[in-house]
Amino acid sequence: MPGERRIVTPPMLGEKISLSLGHTSTFVFLGTKAEILEWFRTVGPTKTIQATVFNNRPPLDLVFDLFQVTNPDMTWTQYYQSFYRSDPTLERYRLEIRPEQPKIDSELEPLYRMYAKSGVCLGDMADALEKKWSQPPVKSYLDMAKEMFMEREEATDHAQEVAAETKKIDEQEHDVELEDVVVKVPTENSSRP
Repeated sequence: MPGERRIVTPPMLGEKISLSLGHTSTFVFLGTKAEILEWFRTVGPTKTIQATVFNNRPPLDLVFDLFQVTNPDMTWTQYYQSFYRSDPTLERYRLEIRPEQPKIDSELEPLYRMYAKSGVCLGDMADALEKKWSQPPVKSYLDMAKEMFMEREEATDHAQEVAAETKKIDEQEHDVELEDVVVKVPTENSSRP
C-alpha cells in the first residue's frame, strides 16, 4: 500500500552478514534516515557484518554510503518545496554497505560516506551514522565544480585523490566516541584541494 512504512528484515538473515569482494556484494537499506536508524537500533544489535577476503589479502574496511532516491509518494508541490526546506518524513535514502574498493568507491558520489571495521555490530553503528548524517555532505561544491570541467580520466584521478586525502585526514585527526567500531568519519572542517 503506498505510503505504508514498516521495518522488513529478510527472513533467512543470520547473525553474521558476510560480504565478499565484487560488484554485487552489497547490503542495502531503503527508507528515511529515521527508518534506517530504527532498523539498526532494533534489529542491528544481533547482527554483525564482515568483509570476507582471501588469505593473501589484507583485511578490508566496510564502506557505508548514503544515497538519496526519489520518493514516488511525493506530490509536485512537496518535490519543489524540498529544494528550499527539508522534510525528513518524505526524503528517501538508500544505504549501501560493501567492502572498501578504492577504484569503485571513487566513481560513486554518495551524500555521506563512513568507514567501519569488518566485523562491526550494526547496532553499534546507529549513533555514529546519526552523527555523521547530521553533518554537511562529503563532497564540497568546489570539488564538484572542478570535476565538471575535467576530462573523465582527470576527474576519476581527482576523485581518488580527494577520497585518499579525506581518509588520511580522518585517520590522523578525528576522534570518534565509538573508536573501537568506526575506522574514520570525515569531519565537516576537512580542507580539500
